[in-house]
Amino acid sequence: MACVFLGIGSNLDRERHILNGLIDISEHFNWVRRSPVYESEAIGFAGHAFYNLVVEVTTELDVEAVLQQCKAIEQAHGRTHGGPKFSPRTLDIDVLLYDDLIRDADPQLPRAEILENAFVLQPLADIAPTRKHPVTGYTYHTLWQRYNRSQQLAPLADERWLPF
Repeated sequence: MACVFLGIGSNLDRERHILNGLIDISEHFNWVRRSPVYESEAIGFAGHAFYNLVVEVTTELDVEAVLQQCKAIEQAHGRTHGGPKFSPRTLDIDVLLYDDLIRDADPQLPRAEILENAFVLQPLADIAPTRKHPVTGYTYHTLWQRYNRSQQLAPLADERWLPF
C-alpha cells in the first residue's frame, strides 16, 4: 500500500470545489487525514485568493494510475488543462509525494512546490512533521522552520463546511 500526499487548491467557488474534490478523493483512495485549510494569495497571476490543504491517502494504485485519477477528479470539477500554468483553478490536485519515490519525469516527485510554496509546505508539515523529504533528508517540520519566503498564509478560522 503506497502512502500518497496530495496538495489541493481552488480559487473559484472554493468551498464547493474543495469539498466535492475531497469527497471524490475519499471515494477513490483510502483516507488517512488532512491538514487545516489555508487561504493564500494567488502566485504568478492576479486572481482571487486560494484555499489550499494537503491530504494523506493510501492506495494500491501505481503512481501513473494515481496521477490519472487525480486529473480525472480535477476535470470532473471543471478544471481544464492546456491553459496558462498560472491561472484561476476550480480544483487543482497535485501528487506531492508517492511513498519516497524520486522521479524526474513530468510531474517530478517529490514535487518541487513542497520546498517553494508555503501553501504546500505548511500543511504538509502539519500532518507529517516527522516524515523526511526523500531528496533533502530533512523533516517537513524542519523544512517549515527554515522556510524564509514572504508568502502570506492564513488558516481558516471556520471549517464547518468541511466534514472531513
